[in-house]
Amino acid sequence: MTTENKDVPASPWAAWLTGLIVSSARDLEKAGRACHRFESKILEAFEKRPIQKWEADRWFRGLKLRLIRTADYFFRAGAGKRAPLSLFVRNAAGLNVGLRREAITQAATYITLVTDYGYPRGTTRFESRWMDVVVYDPDRPEAGDIFEDTFSDSSPRIYAENKAEETVLRKLCGRLETEFATHVPVVEEPEPGNHKAGDDALMKAHHIWVNRPRFFWAVSPTLRQAYRVDYGDTGFRLFAEPDIPHAAG
Repeated sequence: MTTENKDVPASPWAAWLTGLIVSSARDLEKAGRACHRFESKILEAFEKRPIQKWEADRWFRGLKLRLIRTADYFFRAGAGKRAPLSLFVRNAAGLNVGLRREAITQAATYITLVTDYGYPRGTTRFESRWMDVVVYDPDRPEAGDIFEDTFSDSSPRIYAENKAEETVLRKLCGRLETEFATHVPVVEEPEPGNHKAGDDALMKAHHIWVNRPRFFWAVSPTLRQAYRVDYGDTGFRLFAEPDIPHAAG
């Protein structure tokens, strides 16, 4: 388990990224495309869960290497997702109402897998098969359109799951470790854009059981925990590891 040091001095890139997102919030509020006090809400969200040094450093690295591309408050990460992802949450009326804090960690996780662990861009995918970030087995053939899920015949090597809060991530991991050792209930995938539907742990267990990754990597802004996934006839268990393997491992 890796716990990020919250007392590390803030990176200048963290201040830059925070300022960029807050500026976008201000512009949206002035344009009438966000809720009342939207800029203040985003500032309060960052005060509660500030961008960590490792996240900001990966964002800067990702932009420099063109692993991620931004346009105002939207961004694209890698080649596996056609539509850009917003850093803000919208309500049913189409107004921006909050910060999608998890997306910042999610993009940083994707960049970390490519630049720190050495996984190829072509086999590291952002939001694939309902999983946050996936590294597919490079030994399995790839086929199809690069903008679609091209790994329909490939087995994931690593499934990375992101949460904005460490306590939420720990709770999820606690359930996934042993709760589904003998049975994984069948669940229906939520409608596109509906990320709050159903039991989250049950949904993640379903993703693991169906896609069969060899490793599960739980990542929040302040915590990273690697697991080896062992499968039985009717379920699986997670066993904590010091870290996920590097590309050559």
